[in-house]
Amino acid sequence: MFRHWRGMIMSVEPRTPLPAEALVKAQQDMGDTMGALGLAFVKLTKFETEEALYESQRIRAVDSKRIATAAVKASRTCRDLNTQTVKYLDTLHEHLGIMLSVHTAFSDRASALLTVQTLMSDLASLQSRIEKLEAASSKVFGGDRTRLRKVHELRETIRATEDAKCCALREYERIKENNKIELSRLDRERREDFLEMLKGYVTSQASYAEKIVDGWETVAEETSGYARRSSNDATY
Repeated sequence: MFRHWRGMIMSVEPRTPLPAEALVKAQQDMGDTMGALGLAFVKLTKFETEEALYESQRIRAVDSKRIATAAVKASRTCRDLNTQTVKYLDTLHEHLGIMLSVHTAFSDRASALLTVQTLMSDLASLQSRIEKLEAASSKVFGGDRTRLRKVHELRETIRATEDAKCCALREYERIKENNKIELSRLDRERREDFLEMLKGYVTSQASYAEKIVDGWETVAEETSGYARRSSNDATY
């Protein structure tokens, strides 16, 4: 679990916003393009209406207006879709915020472990010094009182360091257990949130795409006369 979340922080955090932002930008560009297309046909409709001399020009003006209307509606639909997309993909940004908290938790755990390891190293060093002092003192007849006093001081230091190590170890185990509980909870919630995000995203994409397709299909039916005339011209 620890390595799994640590790997996620290293691999996901720097890259996640980029594809999401690219998707939102692409949909925004599509909406802007549809809007520009609609505006172009609005201008064409105005020109055809004002300058029309023949019935065919008036018919084209009506058809141009239909295309303009469909393009403008498609542009609005794209903007609405983008709003929905941003809402659903916001889950990713919330996830990155959680990753920062997880990173802090991992740092606390690593710091607690380092404290334990440092105290254990200190204990080993103190024990080694005692052994050397005792060995040197044993070579002196009656013992070396100075060295023996130093040994006594070191043993007191060892007892204090041992107590500190036990406290540090308990703190490390407490943090470790809390991390385990929190990561399990976050993993469960993350799965649920991502599932809801994907369901909402896919549903909105399908719904708005259907609206856009319906709009253009209506235009295609209303302007089908051009296709029939082209077919008849090809026959002749």
